[in-house]
Amino acid sequence: MSELKNSNSEIRLNLEQQKKQAKELLRQFKACQVSAFKRFEQYHPQGKKLDADSPTFEPKLSDAQLVIARENGLSSWAKFKVHIEQLNQARQAIALKISPPDADCKTLHLRCGCDIQQGLKQAGFLGDFLEFADPYCQGTLPDDSNFSHFLSQRANFISQAYGIELKDAHKRLEREYDRLHKSHHYPRIVLWFEHDVYDQLILAYILHHFWHSGSQPEQLELICLDKFPGIHRFLGLGQLSPEALRTLWYQRQPMTPKRLELGHRVWQGLTASSPQALNCIINQGLPELPFMAQALHRHLQELPWIEDGLSLTERLTLTLLLEKGAMTGGQLFKTLTLEKEPLPYLGDTMYWQVLATLSHLLYPPFDIDIDTIHLPWSRRILQLNDTGHALLNRQVHGLQLNPINRWVGGVPLCSHQPLWLWDEERGQPIPRRLV
Repeated sequence: MSELKNSNSEIRLNLEQQKKQAKELLRQFKACQVSAFKRFEQYHPQGKKLDADSPTFEPKLSDAQLVIARENGLSSWAKFKVHIEQLNQARQAIALKISPPDADCKTLHLRCGCDIQQGLKQAGFLGDFLEFADPYCQGTLPDDSNFSHFLSQRANFISQAYGIELKDAHKRLEREYDRLHKSHHYPRIVLWFEHDVYDQLILAYILHHFWHSGSQPEQLELICLDKFPGIHRFLGLGQLSPEALRTLWYQRQPMTPKRLELGHRVWQGLTASSPQALNCIINQGLPELPFMAQALHRHLQELPWIEDGLSLTERLTLTLLLEKGAMTGGQLFKTLTLEKEPLPYLGDTMYWQVLATLSHLLYPPFDIDIDTIHLPWSRRILQLNDTGHALLNRQVHGLQLNPINRWVGGVPLCSHQPLWLWDEERGQPIPRRLV
C-alpha cells in the first residue's frame, strides 16, 4: 500500500491541551472571529442558527468543548475524555509491558498489508502476523473453484501490472494463500481491516474462504473501522500509533456464520462475469458488514462511465491535470488521495498501473514531458493534452476513441463485445453495445 496510507498521522491527544483549546475557541467566538463561528456552525447543534453579525446564543465552555470533541470525531466531550484516558492507559501498559492483549490465546493477526506489523509488536501483542495482500481491486478475478487457474491468473496480472518477475509474484501468492489455508489451526484469528475497496474485497475473500472450506478457528474476529478520533482524513490503520492499535483490540467483533455467508455471496458477485449480482447485494444492504456496500459501489465505479468511457479514477486524474496544470505522478497521487478520491484505496504502485495504462492508449489523454519520460512515475511530469480536454468536455467518447481491454473484478471489458458501463445518475451498471 501507499506511503500515504502507511504514514502515522494520528494526533497524540492531551486532555489539558484540549481544555485550553476549548477555552481559546470560546474566547475567539466571543471576539466574533469568523473562523470560530464557522467551527460552531459545522460542529455545534445550534450552529446552523448562527449569524456572525448577530449570534443567537451565548455559548459556554461546555459548548466549545463539544465542538472540540466533534472536530476530533466523537459525539460528546465525555466520550472524548474517555478516549484520551484509554489511550493514556494503553500507553502506560505498553511502557510497563503489562498484560499483552492476546496472551490468553495463541493468535494470528491477519492484515492486507504489513503497515501495522511493527506497530502491533510495539503495542505488546504476541501473536503471529500474516500479510495477505492480493490486490483484488485491480485485474481479473476468476472463479477460484479451479484454484491453480485462479492463482496463475492473479500472478500473471500482478507480474505484468506492477513489473514483478512472474516467478516471484507466483511464489509470494502461493506463500500467502498457503498460510491462509492452514490458518484454521490457530485457536483465534483476528482480522485487521479498514473501510476502503482494497481492504473490503480482500475481507470478502477471507470470509468466503472460511465459509467454503468449513474449517474455521475457534474464534474468528474482526476489527474494522472507517475513522479514528484525532485523524481528520482517515486513510488506514497504518496511521495509528501502537497505543491506538491496542485500544482497538477491545472493539473486535465475532465473525458469525451469517457474516461468513455474506462474504461468500460478495465474493461470488465479485468473480461473476456480470456486475448484476453485486449490484443487487449493494441495493439489499449489508448491515452485518457495514463498510462493504460502499466499497462495492466504489468498485463498480471503475467500470467505464456512460458519459465519457472513463473510470472514476481516470476522470479524477484528468480533472486534476485540468485544474492544476502539469503535475508529477507523485503530486497527482498525493492530491488524488488527499483531496479528490471519495474512498481512498489505491497504493502508489497500483496508481502507476492506472497511469501506465492511460499512457499506452492509442490516443493518450496526457503528454509526458520528454525530459522525464525515463524517470519513475512519481517523477514524470504529466500535462493534459487535446485528447484529455476533449474527453472531459465530452466532445469524444473514450470507448470510441481507444480500444479497451481490462477487467473490473470478474467483468471483462473488451472492445467489439457488449460492455457493462456505469450509469452514475441511476447508480447502477447497464449493458451497452458500442456501435
